[in-house]
Amino acid sequence: MKYVVIGNGVAGVSAVQVLSKEKPPNTTITQFTDEPFLGYYNRPKIPTFIRNNEMTIEDIIAYNLEWYRNLQVDLHVQEKVERINVETKEVMTQKRMYPFDRLLIATGADCWCPPIEGRQLKHFYAIRSLNDALKIRERFKVSKKAVVIGGGVLGLEIASAAAKQGQETTVIEFFPYLLPRQLDEEGGNILKKILEQRGIKIYVKKEIQRIIGDKEVEQVITKDGLEISSDLVLACTGIKPRVELIQDFLKINRGIIVNDHLETSHEDIFAAGDCAEHNGIVYGLIPPSIQQARIAGHNMINKDTKYKGSKISSTLKVTDLFLSSFGYTGKEPELGYSVRKYINEEEYVKLFIHNDKIKAAIILGVKNAIPLIRNIFTQEKSVSDHETEIRKVIPDLS
Repeated sequence: MKYVVIGNGVAGVSAVQVLSKEKPPNTTITQFTDEPFLGYYNRPKIPTFIRNNEMTIEDIIAYNLEWYRNLQVDLHVQEKVERINVETKEVMTQKRMYPFDRLLIATGADCWCPPIEGRQLKHFYAIRSLNDALKIRERFKVSKKAVVIGGGVLGLEIASAAAKQGQETTVIEFFPYLLPRQLDEEGGNILKKILEQRGIKIYVKKEIQRIIGDKEVEQVITKDGLEISSDLVLACTGIKPRVELIQDFLKINRGIIVNDHLETSHEDIFAAGDCAEHNGIVYGLIPPSIQQARIAGHNMINKDTKYKGSKISSTLKVTDLFLSSFGYTGKEPELGYSVRKYINEEEYVKLFIHNDKIKAAIILGVKNAIPLIRNIFTQEKSVSDHETEIRKVIPDLS
């Protein structure tokens, strides 16, 4: 058997770990990445890499070439797959054809950017890869004013990194509050106040109309007339699944449509991670990508495990502030859940509870509460059984 994996992000890496462990004798695993870096790097560390000039490329590489050799994975670096022939079961790169018996598409996603006038100007960056981070860190050496478009997880982490590098930093968010996928409005407003106290200027309910400059970025103008001087614009406005390679022969919607076995519309071709869409959902988060990839890797060998969707959770650190969101979708107020809450100047906890189970949780600033609440949520434990433990980490929860 010949197993081929396209992509070397977290989904691709997670899949080859399973394939290497479970593969039958006399099989091969071949993996392709179009990036030049000699191994797998951790994308969530990109803001840290941008923030810290002492950090090298080697520091961000989590798995080097030796790791792949130990797994008996043949990793092809800087070799882009240009075409897939589903009839002959071959992938074609710029070098040659490679046959496969089972194929996993783990191409991830690109940064989606709204069609802003002026985005072709120099020093406008859409952040997704380590290459982007290298360019931005180099630009920080001479730039003074950075505008970050997008107040989501990546946008705020990048804004924090820019401020740390001495940039006069402004965040522009389209929605009425920050982190609309992780926070409710009350929590978003608290976070905004905290970040502003840390020197990051934030505008919500604003939409960029155009970017002005001769050849380089000079000014950002919003649709309601706000003018912001800037010599660097960083777009962190969501993701666009990379489906160009397969859009002519696989069913796609926003992402590559997969069934409960993570198999696409073509037998023996699987998809996982940010490029995959399951039950109408493209998660765009690391935990679901890992979960999907592990199941897909197993099913490439033995098609006997079903993926039932993922519980949404995310944890980030902005400046020195920890934030976690478990299962929150924004629909909780409509579902009749009971609510327990704690609020302070730089701390905010909200638990949505139904039948003595945490259905969703928001934790801002209360770092010690994160592991406990995550465990109760993911294991679907009874809240009443852990009341004493909860009170120890969140004494004033009402």
